[in-house]
Amino acid sequence: MLKRSVFWIAIWSVSTTLSWGQGLGQQNRNWNEQIQQLSFLDRSSSEYRLGAGDLIEVSVFGVEDFNYNLRIDSLGQINLPFIGSITAAGLTPTELGHELKSTLEGRLIRNPQVSVFVKEYRSQPVFVLGAVKQPGQYQMIYQLNLIDVIAMAGGLEIERAADYALVRRRGSGRASEGITGGRTDGEAVELAELDVVEVDLKELLEGSNLSLNIPIQGGDVIYIPERKMELFYVVGEVTKPGAFEIPPQNDVFVSQAVTWAGGPMKTAKTDKGILVRYNGNGERQEMAVNFSDIIQGKKSDFLVQANDIIFIPGSTAKSLGYGLLQIIPATLSGSIIWGAIR
Repeated sequence: MLKRSVFWIAIWSVSTTLSWGQGLGQQNRNWNEQIQQLSFLDRSSSEYRLGAGDLIEVSVFGVEDFNYNLRIDSLGQINLPFIGSITAAGLTPTELGHELKSTLEGRLIRNPQVSVFVKEYRSQPVFVLGAVKQPGQYQMIYQLNLIDVIAMAGGLEIERAADYALVRRRGSGRASEGITGGRTDGEAVELAELDVVEVDLKELLEGSNLSLNIPIQGGDVIYIPERKMELFYVVGEVTKPGAFEIPPQNDVFVSQAVTWAGGPMKTAKTDKGILVRYNGNGERQEMAVNFSDIIQGKKSDFLVQANDIIFIPGSTAKSLGYGLLQIIPATLSGSIIWGAIR
């Protein structure tokens, strides 16, 4: 009997693993496709602005001796022979070239054709952390928006990612002026008023609210939190037993829960179901539920709560299934069930 029980528990664990992809993350399964599409839209053609740490090459066409590789220092300056220190940070390569031309013209070189080329981008790092596929540091080489940097990090980890992003900016002064974002309630907030802005990814990706695709600046930290998943379990004589997620800001009725699990099997005794629920003190409660009457509309449907266990017995699995109800509560916060469904 013990061997048989272990066998059925293993089968149930495999079924749970298969159910994970269907029950969890359904509401944002297409978000990465949207991210890839939007990352090519509204991309600014503005030229890169130089900053401290960038390595640039300055040359004058036709003058072989005037070719220098220069690192912009912490003060944002470069030091050129015959010219001295000149501020480069904040300028585009084209703007710096024009300024150098004005300085050289009439003093050293007649009608100089100055070229400024960025050899190493070091001044505009952004950090993408949290529930993304490739978290880490990335360099901006042109103006990027929120969707662009998420795409650079490989997109979202769909099963883990929350439906919002946090953008932390260095300070709240000049760098943040004129930038707006959106909280999860849809309100716009001024980044100039705070260090962190919260962006509603669902509104951005599903509601097509592109105003939430805020510009990103060098030094920004983009964090995608992991969502707190509220799970319920459907076991017993159903087609696809396993763990399912209660979608954020949505309700799930018990009739829906049974449907998500593939519906009752032919051998199911839906009139003899059991619901296991835990109250606020963690105390276990068992309730007899006639799922047949609920599905047929003879009795009122009711909402599923986090950590509910819905058990529908069958002619051959009743005793074993009831035994599982004794095992699952002890492992809800442990590694056995969680490891199976992850």
